[in-house]
Amino acid sequence: MEFLKQFGLSRLAVIIGVSIGVAAVLAAVFLNMGGKPQALLYSNLDLKEASEITAALDQAGIKYEAKGDGSTLMVDRDSVGETRLMLASKGLPTAGSVGYELFDNAPALGQTEFVQNLNNQRALEGELARTISSLKGINSARVHLVMPKRELFQDEAAAPTASVVVGLSNGELSGDQVRAIRNLVAGAVPNLKANAVTLVDDKNRLLAAGGEDDALLGAGGAERKTEIEESLRKRVKEIVEGVVGPGAARVTVTAELDLNSITRKQTQYDPDGQVVRSTRTNSSADRANEAAPDGTVTAQSNIPGGDPNAGTTATGTQSETTDELTNYEISNTQTTEVVAPGAIKKLAVAVVVDGVSTPAADGKSPAAYAPRSAEDMQRLDQLVKAAIGFQQDRDTVEVLNVRFNRDANAVGGTEAKAGMFDFTKDDIMSAIQWLILAIVAILVLFFVARPLLKFVNGGAAGGVAGLSGPGGMGALPAGAAAGALGYNGEPGTDLAISAVDPRIDIAKIEGQVKASSVKRVSEFVDRHPDESISILRAWLHDN
Repeated sequence: MEFLKQFGLSRLAVIIGVSIGVAAVLAAVFLNMGGKPQALLYSNLDLKEASEITAALDQAGIKYEAKGDGSTLMVDRDSVGETRLMLASKGLPTAGSVGYELFDNAPALGQTEFVQNLNNQRALEGELARTISSLKGINSARVHLVMPKRELFQDEAAAPTASVVVGLSNGELSGDQVRAIRNLVAGAVPNLKANAVTLVDDKNRLLAAGGEDDALLGAGGAERKTEIEESLRKRVKEIVEGVVGPGAARVTVTAELDLNSITRKQTQYDPDGQVVRSTRTNSSADRANEAAPDGTVTAQSNIPGGDPNAGTTATGTQSETTDELTNYEISNTQTTEVVAPGAIKKLAVAVVVDGVSTPAADGKSPAAYAPRSAEDMQRLDQLVKAAIGFQQDRDTVEVLNVRFNRDANAVGGTEAKAGMFDFTKDDIMSAIQWLILAIVAILVLFFVARPLLKFVNGGAAGGVAGLSGPGGMGALPAGAAAGALGYNGEPGTDLAISAVDPRIDIAKIEGQVKASSVKRVSEFVDRHPDESISILRAWLHDN
């Protein structure tokens, strides 16, 4: 208590307040660091669906934290997988869409045809969105279907179309992935063609437009170009490094593609290749007999009912006709050629190889460098041309021998270990927490502990300084009979403080003390230094 009284009420209040604040900060930091790190469970949830998920988490006794507007849920990092499996068993989340479960509780009676068709379209859109969201690299998806109704007295109905919006986790979709999604949607909708599906990502980029027959006409052209260049580069590098050694070759390939889709139709006729197609033959024969009067008049021919041919001579005519028609066909050849986009129009290949380095015999001197011979370079040129399928009127190939700067490669970090900077978000948060803790500890040392120690040491030094003075006793009063003092008035004589000795009467000493008493006080101080300092401080406080 006597020690605390030295500081005063105001100073004690400040010290206690600062100590409580520092303790609270340290406790909060340690509790936060001691708790389990949290990880993302789901984000961008529909609020209605988020409420269902939180209700399931509360029922299962899983602690969670909602952030933002409530659409982002965080749980312990170690229980993310188990939590997602538990929610999946309950059909959550549904990505804010409805599928064929829409018909589970639908009334069997009372629905019009319009309502049934609308529910069928909604269910189909929801099922397609769920299927696309389950693909690798896609976080979310929305599908919009336009299915025109065939009107009465209409020969043909308009073709259906579809629009798909996908949210990508990272990177971009390749041409094959774009075609896969378009064909997936087209296969699930009756009479829908793949080229009628429009695909857009969440960054407002058009991946495939409706009406395009191939993804190469859209965003897949650049992807196709990169695939061809990378494939040829790896092929050439593998062959060249097999000759010159690993790391002794650099290969660059630039490809120019023809992205035009062409359909050619050709018909050829051969006039010399005549073939009888059909033959038709018609034959006819005519024969006629006529009575010609011979100039004789008879009574029989003039009597009614008589022979009219009496007095005539019979004559006859006969004719025969034959027609033949032959049809000939000229042979022809019809050819239809479809040229798909993506054909290589031009290739430019640049290959640089290092020379031959011979290590020094002593192992200390730099290696001797020698360029490669012309024969070796010619062989490498032939190998490169054979690897890319070289065409004289299309491609350009350059193979050069240049000395590599090996020091530059070392500086470039080729020997660095892979993954040394692969930090996760949790590691970064842990490092930030440790940094905050270190800063708080440093601030406590400099602004709390150090001033407090200075204050305590300064007060004690001030109290001891009161003992100094002529003869070593200075301001110590003569009435301090609580202890004994020894002083012989000579320089270098020790000052001894002890407990009260009733055998010593300070008033009768008159500046002189027996040597035995001084020795006795000195021995007491040597045996009990802490008690001696306490007695001295009590004297100073009383004064």
